[in-house]
Amino acid sequence: MNLRLESSLPDDFVQSQLARIVASRQFRNAPRLSRFLTFVVEQSLAGRSDQIKGYTIGLEVFDKEDDFDPQTDTIVRVQARALRQKLDQYYRQDGADDPVHIVIAKGGYQPEFYVQSVDESPNEAHKNTLDDTQPPTAAVSDKPSIAILPFECIGLGTDCNFLALGLTEGVITDLSRFKYFSVFSRSTTQEAKKQQLSIAQIYQKFRPDFVLEGTFRIRNELIETRIKLIDAAADSIMMTYQIDMRMDPDHIYDVQDEMCARIAARIAVDGPIGNFVQNAQRSRPAIKWETYAWVSRYFEYGIQMDQVDRDEIEAGLKHAVTSDPRSAEARAALSMIEVENYRFMSEDVGDQTKLDLAMQYAQRAVRLDPQSAMAHQSLALAYFHSNRFTDFRAAVRRALELNPGHGDMLATFGLCFVRRAEWDEGIPLLDRALSLNPLHPDWYHMPKAMYLMMTKGPEEAIAEFTKRPMPDFFAFHFMLLWFHVEAGDMDEARIEKGRLLDIAPKTEQFTRRYFDAICLCDEIADRAIAAFRKVDLNIV
Repeated sequence: MNLRLESSLPDDFVQSQLARIVASRQFRNAPRLSRFLTFVVEQSLAGRSDQIKGYTIGLEVFDKEDDFDPQTDTIVRVQARALRQKLDQYYRQDGADDPVHIVIAKGGYQPEFYVQSVDESPNEAHKNTLDDTQPPTAAVSDKPSIAILPFECIGLGTDCNFLALGLTEGVITDLSRFKYFSVFSRSTTQEAKKQQLSIAQIYQKFRPDFVLEGTFRIRNELIETRIKLIDAAADSIMMTYQIDMRMDPDHIYDVQDEMCARIAARIAVDGPIGNFVQNAQRSRPAIKWETYAWVSRYFEYGIQMDQVDRDEIEAGLKHAVTSDPRSAEARAALSMIEVENYRFMSEDVGDQTKLDLAMQYAQRAVRLDPQSAMAHQSLALAYFHSNRFTDFRAAVRRALELNPGHGDMLATFGLCFVRRAEWDEGIPLLDRALSLNPLHPDWYHMPKAMYLMMTKGPEEAIAEFTKRPMPDFFAFHFMLLWFHVEAGDMDEARIEKGRLLDIAPKTEQFTRRYFDAICLCDEIADRAIAAFRKVDLNIV
């Protein structure tokens, strides 16, 4: 698609496009970003481009006080980045064919307006349209539908097309045995792969709920297989999984069948779709797909959610609960989001009303479904942050009895124990989480690094923590600052100080309250604060 910048579009064209965007599913649960976009577009149309600057946006959109300083408070820059990402997602999905494209160019906040050019090249036209040989769009079904893209061999020097075809056909066949699935035929997905359609284009044409991508290679007598399960509408990865099996040339078809069976089981039984269907088939009131999708979004981000993600997911869950009032999972997720709100490094850190709300959601979740591990997980976290450690331990035991193999839950509990310097409890949980989830989130390394800092030394802690950097996460920088100070590397410590203050400008005022909110024991907190003071961070 060719786009042409237009400087004189009729106002009603732009306003219609703006209304279409803010009413879309991408923006419906993102009120802050909708408000941001509406403000800059309306100011531009009114000829007040001079008002489109960080200070004015801070006051008008984010309700900042008159003393707001956009140089020290980065909220406008952070939200502008989120807005650009959200607009990009919208135009890759629901807005792909819209007549007007609104763009917030990098380096500023001025909106630009583009229209589709009529002189589209033949190559572009071929990419964006499908000829008569294309498979028809899938019929609407109330079953979750999945498109299995042909597996790709990423190895070198090995003719493995036979295995790619066998894995693709085998997974399709095995998943088709589950009556609650609607599985697209190989001819459909093969054609989509042939035309190099993106996930967004596949969704627009065929409307699958999910897309499965798979790759493999043969190396050192092993077949190493990786899959990604993708939410097609959101174009976001829901799950990754890897299987490594020994290559046996004499029994290659047996190996292939075993791999297909494992992949199908991971998706249909143990994975997010299988969990959803199992929940839906329980005798208790069914969980709805909207609810499950928002719960999955929560787990996708975990504790690394920024304020934009947290606001959006919280609004989506609250909306879902209105139509699914007996969902324990939704209330458990809302409880854990309120815990994040309670301990988030801001002027509201440690706000007791947020923790009280988290406790209410968690207790309600357990009442709705006493057999839900997620409900007991949320209750455990609410107890932990309320300093009710005996109740916390009991809730942890119950959650792990119900689901002993949930990597994120194990790591979350491990993090809690580490913050209390209870290494014997926390480290085994973290080790189990890492073994269960080889493609784990970056934050799994945070409690392990803290443990190494307190029991080994700063060099070991730095090596562990920098395996998976988290540059947008303030805790990454304050911990790395502490580690570098104890390692005697003051230059690196000051660099981390600058990065920390870029993300959390009021670190000095809020660190004590943050440490109290996360229940960090005095032994760890005192060492960290002592390190902060050596780089002139005066923690009050």
